Amino acid sequence: MTRLFLVKDGERELWVAALVDEDVWTYVAETGKFHRNEGARHDYYFLNELEYVEVGIAEAQHRIRAGVGTVDAEEFPDSAQRWREDTEAMDPEIVFASMVADLA
Repeated sequence: MTRLFLVKDGERELWVAALVDEDVWTYVAETGKFHRNEGARHDYYFLNELEYVEVGIAEAQHRIRAGVGTVDAEEFPDSAQRWREDTEAMDPEIVFASMVADLA
């Protein structure tokens, strides 16, 4: 089952996230794809320090277009490198299609 969330830290919007089965994937603007995010998964299941607001596909697309998920590659060069090399990253269309299929 796939669910979409807007991940927030207070008023700051951090990620558009997809919960796919038990994995949390977050959209990274620099790659234009969703990447498995173990930190977000740990927070979602255990820490609950961030807020997870469930959204639909249209809202997720709107937030992505608004720049949610933009990360400064100069500030986080190791993360940016890992994302660029991630061969398991998912296109948003695949994530959204998975959600639609789950709703059918």
